[in-house]
Amino acid sequence: MSKNYFNAAKPAFSFEKELHSNCIFCDKKITNPLCPECIAKGFRQWIRQFTDEEKIIKTKLECFLKEIRHFEGRSISCVACHKKTTHLCPYCFTNFLYKIAKDANLGASILSEFLFIFDFDFNHDGYSEDLEEMGGY
Repeated sequence: MSKNYFNAAKPAFSFEKELHSNCIFCDKKITNPLCPECIAKGFRQWIRQFTDEEKIIKTKLECFLKEIRHFEGRSISCVACHKKTTHLCPYCFTNFLYKIAKDANLGASILSEFLFIFDFDFNHDGYSEDLEEMGGY
Protein backbone atom coordinates (compact mmCIF):
# COMPACT_ATOMS: atom_id res chain seq x y z
CA MET A 1 0.00 0.00 0.00
CA SER A 2 1.33 3.41 -0.98
CA LYS A 3 1.54 6.23 1.54
CA ASN A 4 0.43 9.72 0.64
CA TYR A 5 2.65 12.59 1.73
CA PHE A 6 0.91 15.96 1.65
CA ASN A 7 2.93 19.15 1.98
CA ALA A 8 5.99 17.15 2.93
CA ALA A 9 9.03 15.85 1.16
CA LYS A 10 8.74 12.23 0.12
CA PRO A 11 11.38 10.09 1.84
CA ALA A 12 14.28 9.18 -0.46
CA PHE A 13 14.08 5.47 0.32
CA SER A 14 10.51 5.42 -1.00
CA PHE A 15 11.51 7.24 -4.20
CA GLU A 16 14.34 4.81 -4.87
CA LYS A 17 12.08 1.74 -4.47
CA GLU A 18 9.31 2.90 -6.81
CA LEU A 19 9.02 2.03 -10.48
CA HIS A 20 9.76 5.05 -12.65
CA SER A 21 8.05 5.71 -15.97
CA ASN A 22 9.02 9.38 -15.88
CA CYS A 23 12.49 10.82 -16.40
CA ILE A 24 14.29 11.34 -13.09
CA PHE A 25 15.66 14.67 -14.41
CA CYS A 26 12.79 16.45 -16.15
CA ASP A 27 9.93 14.34 -14.69
CA LYS A 28 8.25 14.03 -18.10
CA LYS A 29 6.88 10.70 -19.29
CA ILE A 30 9.51 8.77 -21.24
CA THR A 31 8.05 8.31 -24.72
CA ASN A 32 11.24 7.14 -26.45
CA PRO A 33 12.51 4.42 -24.10
CA LEU A 34 16.16 4.14 -25.05
CA CYS A 35 18.30 3.72 -21.95
CA PRO A 36 21.42 5.74 -21.12
CA GLU A 37 23.64 2.65 -21.46
CA CYS A 38 22.51 2.00 -25.06
CA ILE A 39 22.97 5.66 -26.02
CA ALA A 40 26.33 5.73 -24.22
CA LYS A 41 27.45 2.69 -26.20
CA GLY A 42 27.01 4.61 -29.45
CA PHE A 43 28.53 7.75 -27.94
CA ARG A 44 31.65 5.85 -26.81
CA GLN A 45 32.12 4.56 -30.35
CA TRP A 46 31.68 8.03 -31.82
CA ILE A 47 34.01 9.73 -29.32
CA ARG A 48 36.90 7.34 -30.10
CA GLN A 49 37.90 9.45 -33.08
CA PHE A 50 38.86 12.34 -30.78
CA THR A 51 41.79 10.78 -28.95
CA ASP A 52 42.90 13.93 -27.11
CA GLU A 53 39.51 14.55 -25.49
CA GLU A 54 38.29 10.94 -25.28
CA LYS A 55 39.72 10.13 -21.84
CA ILE A 56 38.31 13.26 -20.17
CA ILE A 57 34.88 12.80 -21.72
CA LYS A 58 34.72 9.06 -20.95
CA THR A 59 35.71 9.69 -17.31
CA LYS A 60 32.85 12.19 -16.89
CA LEU A 61 30.46 9.81 -18.67
CA GLU A 62 31.37 6.81 -16.50
CA CYS A 63 31.05 8.87 -13.29
CA PHE A 64 27.60 10.04 -14.37
CA LEU A 65 26.44 6.53 -15.30
CA LYS A 66 27.71 5.19 -11.98
CA GLU A 67 25.71 7.83 -10.09
CA ILE A 68 22.40 6.92 -11.77
CA ARG A 69 22.77 3.11 -11.76
CA HIS A 70 20.88 2.67 -8.49
CA PHE A 71 17.65 3.28 -10.45
CA GLU A 72 18.23 0.26 -12.70
CA GLY A 73 15.58 -2.42 -12.44
CA ARG A 74 12.97 0.11 -11.31
CA SER A 75 12.44 1.80 -14.66
CA ILE A 76 10.72 1.08 -17.95
CA SER A 77 12.29 -1.33 -20.42
CA CYS A 78 14.68 -0.13 -23.10
CA VAL A 79 13.61 -0.85 -26.67
CA ALA A 80 17.18 -1.83 -27.61
CA CYS A 81 18.49 -3.98 -24.73
CA HIS A 82 15.11 -4.80 -23.08
CA LYS A 83 16.52 -4.16 -19.59
CA LYS A 84 14.56 -2.05 -17.12
CA THR A 85 17.13 0.73 -17.21
CA THR A 86 15.31 3.63 -18.89
CA HIS A 87 15.08 6.07 -16.00
CA LEU A 88 16.31 9.05 -17.98
CA CYS A 89 14.70 10.29 -21.18
CA PRO A 90 16.99 10.31 -24.22
CA TYR A 91 16.76 14.11 -24.39
CA CYS A 92 18.07 14.65 -20.84
CA PHE A 93 20.85 12.13 -21.31
CA THR A 94 21.97 13.46 -24.70
CA ASN A 95 21.79 16.98 -23.25
CA PHE A 96 24.31 15.82 -20.63
CA LEU A 97 26.48 14.27 -23.36
CA TYR A 98 26.33 17.48 -25.37
CA LYS A 99 27.43 19.53 -22.37
CA ILE A 100 30.47 17.34 -21.65
CA ALA A 101 31.40 17.36 -25.34
CA LYS A 102 31.03 21.15 -25.43
CA ASP A 103 33.08 21.51 -22.21
CA ALA A 104 35.85 19.46 -23.85
CA ASN A 105 36.12 22.18 -26.54
CA LEU A 106 35.56 19.80 -29.43
CA GLY A 107 34.79 22.63 -31.86
CA ALA A 108 31.71 23.73 -33.76
CA SER A 109 31.95 21.23 -36.61
CA ILE A 110 32.33 18.28 -34.23
CA LEU A 111 29.51 19.51 -31.98
CA SER A 112 27.37 19.94 -35.08
CA GLU A 113 28.11 16.32 -36.02
CA PHE A 114 27.19 15.23 -32.48
CA LEU A 115 23.86 17.05 -32.74
CA PHE A 116 23.05 15.40 -36.06
CA ILE A 117 23.80 11.93 -34.69
CA PHE A 118 22.39 12.18 -31.15
CA ASP A 119 19.50 14.63 -31.61
CA PHE A 120 16.58 13.82 -29.30
CA ASP A 121 15.42 17.44 -29.07
CA PHE A 122 12.21 16.81 -30.98
CA ASN A 123 10.59 20.03 -29.74
CA HIS A 124 13.56 22.11 -30.96
CA ASP A 125 13.67 24.13 -27.76
CA GLY A 126 16.91 22.81 -26.26
CA TYR A 127 20.30 21.96 -27.70
CA SER A 128 19.01 21.85 -31.29
CA GLU A 129 18.93 25.66 -31.14
CA ASP A 130 22.74 25.46 -31.05
CA LEU A 131 22.64 23.32 -34.19
CA GLU A 132 20.55 25.93 -35.98
CA GLU A 133 23.06 28.62 -34.95
CA MET A 134 25.86 26.46 -36.41
CA GLY A 135 24.00 26.32 -39.73
CA GLY A 136 22.31 22.91 -39.33
CA TYR A 137 18.83 21.95 -40.47
